[in-house]
Amino acid sequence: MSEEIYEQELNCSHDCSSCSSNCSSRKPDKSQFAEPMNQYSNVKKVIGVVSGKGGVGKSFVTSYLAVLMQRMGYKTAVLDADVTGPSIPMAFGVHKKAQGNELGILPEYTKNGTAIMSVNLLLENEEVPVVWRGPVIAGTVKQFWSQVVWGDVDYMFVDMPPGTGDVPLTVFQSLPVDGIVIVTSPQDLVSMVVAKAVNMAREMDVPVLGLVENYSYVECGCCGEKMYVFGESHIEDTARKFNLPVLGRLPLNPNIAKAVDAGDIEGLQGDWLEDVTLVLKELLPAGKTAAEQGNYTLAVTTDENNNVFQHFGHCEKFTLYTFSDGILMAKTVLETDGNGHEAMAGVLAERGVKVLLCGGIGMGAMQALMQADILVVPGLTGDIEVAVAGYLDGVLGTSTEPNCNSHDAGDDGCGAGGCGGSCGCH
Repeated sequence: MSEEIYEQELNCSHDCSSCSSNCSSRKPDKSQFAEPMNQYSNVKKVIGVVSGKGGVGKSFVTSYLAVLMQRMGYKTAVLDADVTGPSIPMAFGVHKKAQGNELGILPEYTKNGTAIMSVNLLLENEEVPVVWRGPVIAGTVKQFWSQVVWGDVDYMFVDMPPGTGDVPLTVFQSLPVDGIVIVTSPQDLVSMVVAKAVNMAREMDVPVLGLVENYSYVECGCCGEKMYVFGESHIEDTARKFNLPVLGRLPLNPNIAKAVDAGDIEGLQGDWLEDVTLVLKELLPAGKTAAEQGNYTLAVTTDENNNVFQHFGHCEKFTLYTFSDGILMAKTVLETDGNGHEAMAGVLAERGVKVLLCGGIGMGAMQALMQADILVVPGLTGDIEVAVAGYLDGVLGTSTEPNCNSHDAGDDGCGAGGCGGSCGCH
């Protein structure tokens, strides 16, 4: 070390923002690479799932963590950053092609409401290989973050390709990653591949939450004895070396492969990753879901029979449910007084409305509400109490896609532009 550099480090204030010196204490400035979140998205925690080598079940861990957190009442999403080897849609049985509108690219939703985006949802044929160079792949991952309308998400899981190449670097620099889970297997080279992942994360100032060992053992179906077919595990030694917890050991279980192959990972039952979910819960204040944090109000378009009113643009009253820490504090009725959908978006926002449940709604109304930071759950019918209960139970998902698009240009939301009852909202 030169005398000049030694002097710089000796007198270092550790405030890199006011220092131009290029010393060993300087941490990478990721702000210059940060990609802005889509304006219609509110993602609270981003969790990367990484591995030092391929074939260790990283995509399964990513998918199943999203499933487990969704079951616990959180809203989850999966960003498939493994662009050249996408497998997330298959695990969830989602094969519909993603669409887009004026707001951006729309994610697809799984049966239980997890939002997903993968390059396989954009390809005409899922079996077409993605033969792209690194910068194009990295750009695609950034687009998935900035151009996809994710809506309200508690935990987004990012399935990264193996290794320490362009895509992991892009994710660490461009996305606000709150922590990573490293997936490995019980083999002698574990220490080396884990070391690469840990050192890259630490160099990029990204917290490592812990290790998960896949293919750890086979459990006898008769006596329950565990057999270690890949030999003695070294995961504990590796964890101690890097001062990290072991958060889970996954077995070689035919039910896992069967569920993934059938696109039914949401139907799989197993407590193998329970410790990971406990760590993830600690990342959100008091372990609260998005709907439980602070005070917020939910609105429902309401007709004279207390059913969900089917035409947002003609709705004359809204029923407002105000919650505090998940407890219903008040239920009131808001009259529209003849306001159109643009004016009503502002009125609802002023009343603290964060979620709207409704029947039919057009693009103009959808845009006005989203610009007011109000999430929309369209296409509902029946009793408003049942609709609210369904949303609170996580059965209903938000959407950015209007379900009433057959109106004339003069439509003020739904039903005013002369669709004549031909659209799906009637």
